[in-house]
Formats: sequence, structure tokens, C-alpha cells
Amino acid sequence: MSTSPCHLTSLFEGQRVFFESGQSRDLAYRHDRLRRLAREFERRSDDALASLHADLGKPALEAWLAEIHFLQAELKHCLKRLASWQKPERVRNPFYFWPARSEIRREPFGQVLIASPWNYPLQLALSPLLSAVAGGNCVILKPSELAPATSAFLADLIASVFEPGHVTLIEGGPRTGARLLELPFQFFFYTGGEKVGRLYAEAGARHLAPVILELGGKCPCLLDHDVDLGRAVERIVAGKFFNAGQTCIAPDFVALPADLHDEFLQRAEAEITSSYGRTQSPDLARIINPSHYQRLQKLLPPDALTIGQDDPENLFCAPRLLPNTPWDSPAMQEEIFGPLLPLVPYEDLAKALDHLKALPSPLALYVFSQHRQQSEQIAASLPSGAICFNDVMKPGTNHLLPIGGLGRSGMGRYRGRSGFESFTYQRPVTRRWLCKDPFLVKAPYQDQLKRLRKFLKP
Repeated sequence: MSTSPCHLTSLFEGQRVFFESGQSRDLAYRHDRLRRLAREFERRSDDALASLHADLGKPALEAWLAEIHFLQAELKHCLKRLASWQKPERVRNPFYFWPARSEIRREPFGQVLIASPWNYPLQLALSPLLSAVAGGNCVILKPSELAPATSAFLADLIASVFEPGHVTLIEGGPRTGARLLELPFQFFFYTGGEKVGRLYAEAGARHLAPVILELGGKCPCLLDHDVDLGRAVERIVAGKFFNAGQTCIAPDFVALPADLHDEFLQRAEAEITSSYGRTQSPDLARIINPSHYQRLQKLLPPDALTIGQDDPENLFCAPRLLPNTPWDSPAMQEEIFGPLLPLVPYEDLAKALDHLKALPSPLALYVFSQHRQQSEQIAASLPSGAICFNDVMKPGTNHLLPIGGLGRSGMGRYRGRSGFESFTYQRPVTRRWLCKDPFLVKAPYQDQLKRLRKFLKP
């Protein structure tokens, strides 16, 4: 498909006409398209697994759990609840409105641009898409060019389910993305890095349109002294190395008491070895491209503990533990987004919290502690998009919970009902009848102020 400015403008105008026809807002039509999407996605699930393996070397279990099953569950939930979400909400009226009926309706914004990333190229494309469609919008979806096999799969899937005026997928790189941002969409949705996220925020400001940004960041994992170290290590390792650490809500580093550092290191090495061995494990995904692979290699300190061997040709990066990592080390200056886990020891919890407060608010915060009151105090002192106690990644993998960042980790929320509400706006509606109105306020006012003060009390 051509991505020239003229073609994109023509496509945009076609979607405008489709939206103005009212078809995308019809509830029965929305149900029909989402059911078709669910059926086609189920029928092509093996093709989806193959495309994810081609792009990222994803283990089938990880791909099915995080991308196939997750989306199937979210589609099922949306189809079951959509009619109730769409139902107008009745509200009471002041007595001086009587007789009247007031309600809040959910209305679609119109034309939506969704740009999805490469690390979960199915989930993070289709999850916001189904919310936008459920809300009655028309959508242009731009998947990441770094996951070409999955992008091609999505293109066929979308074309088999939706009319071009309703939902269209556009493939292309940064130039295509820049051209799309020039079009006056009524809503922008972007998942990815902060640098490009700022371009979407600027486009939203330029077109006076709402924006949702999911940007990630360094998600801290903070351990208390009393933690069950065996359970904590098991859960942190499982979450960190899922998809080879290429997850926006993965624990980026572990801040832990200095007297637990050596035991944590030993247990983590044993856990990683038990999970992935010391060869190229088929259960560890590959790095997306050579550029990201080299970036990860540059973050490694001389004393990094390597479990296994790298294979640059196949973009296999062996898991690493980075012991005794200082707060100012290279690995602590950017989101790692790979199978490297820095261990940052602290002597004093208050000072550790000061370091964490100096970092941008993360997409997720993980706190391991047996003391509920202290956990809540830590949560209150460290803003984040989400928080999870004594585990990792769980809030972001529950489609009944909203997901979204704060500050430099993003803005806005989506998933499930939150997704439907984000892609629609509240429209207040009041209906009155043309009968005598004893409370009508009109000039000349004369002594009406005195009368209103008598009857209209707070």
C-alpha cells in the first residue's frame, strides 16, 4: 500500500466519510466486527505464533500466553460487557429543571491513530484497537516496522475483518509515521519510547486532540529486609527474563539490602541456570535487531555475571546479573529492555527511597515486603503508573485492570472498560418538555434575585 502523503490523505478522508455515515457507531455493527475479529484471530492463531517466532524468536508458550490468550480473553470480556458500557447513565436533576431527564452518553472521538511497538506486536496493536472499535471510532493502525512478519500477519487479519473506511493498517517506517502525524486525527495512541512519544504529544497539541502514551521507563523492584528471598528471586527472574526482558513493565533493576546482596546473587544465578541452562535456550526470546543487541552489550560492566554464551549472529543475548551496581552506572541511566538485571545494594532504606524518588515515575513499581504498613508507605512515597506487592508484572497482565504511565512513563489508561472509556468521551444530555416553566429566569429580573435566594439554597 502506498504511503505517499496524497494516498494517506485520501485514506483519511475515506475514514471521515465512513465515520460520518454513523456505521462505526452502530452497536450491532461493532459487535459483529469484534466477533469476526475474535473468530479470525482464533483461526489464525498458529500463524500468529509463527510470525512472533520469526520476529523475536518468542517461545510458543510466552507468545500464546501474553499475546494470543490475553487478546482472546479481552475480546470475550469486551463483547460480553460492551452493551452495558454503552448504556447511558441516568443522573438526577435539580428540582428547578422539572420536568426533565438527564443522562451521560459515551460518544466516539472519531478518527484514531494507533501506533504499536515491536516487543509485543500483536497484544499492543490489537488491545487498543479493539477498545477503539468498541467505542465506535474509525482507526488507522501503524505497527512497528521492526516486526515485519507480525506486521504482515496483522495486515491480512485486519483486511479480512474490517472495511478500509473503518479500520486500515498502514505499514512503514519513521517517515510514514511522521506523515500520519500531520493528519488531523481526533485521537492519538502511541506505545513505545519517550523520544517518539513526544512527537505524538506534539501532534495532539497541534490538532487539539487527546493522546494516550504508554512509554515504559525503569521499573524498580525494591526488596525489604524481611522478604522471603527464595520466593522473591523466583518471581523476579520469571518476570525479568520473560520475552528476554523486552517488556515495558519488566523489573528493570533490583534495589535490595546490602546484607542480602550475595545471597540474592547466588539464588538468582541458580534460578536462571535452572530455567534457561547455560546454552542457547529455546525458552529465551531473541533481541529484536543488531542495534538493540549492541546497545545492551555496551551497558555491561566488567564484573557482569553471564549465565550461558552469547550468539550475536542469532541475536541471542545470554542472561546477565550485574552485581553491586552503583546508582550512577551506565545500566542505570536508561531503560534496559533486555536480559540484564542490575542489583543495587543499599544500607539505608530512606536513602534508597531518595534515589528512587529522583528517577522519573515508572510504568510499574514492585515492592517485596512482609510488612503491609511499610509497603503502603513506600507506595505513597513513590508515584508510579501501577504497583504490585510481592510479585512482578501482574497488574499489566490483567485485562480487568487499566494500564498506563505517569509523567515520562506515559499518560492515559486503557484495557477493558478503561479502554472503552478512554476512546470515548462523556456527552451530557438533558431533555425537557415544552410546558409551563415556573422557574424560568428571564429579564426583566426585578426582585427575582430575592426569590432565588429564598428557594435556591446550597
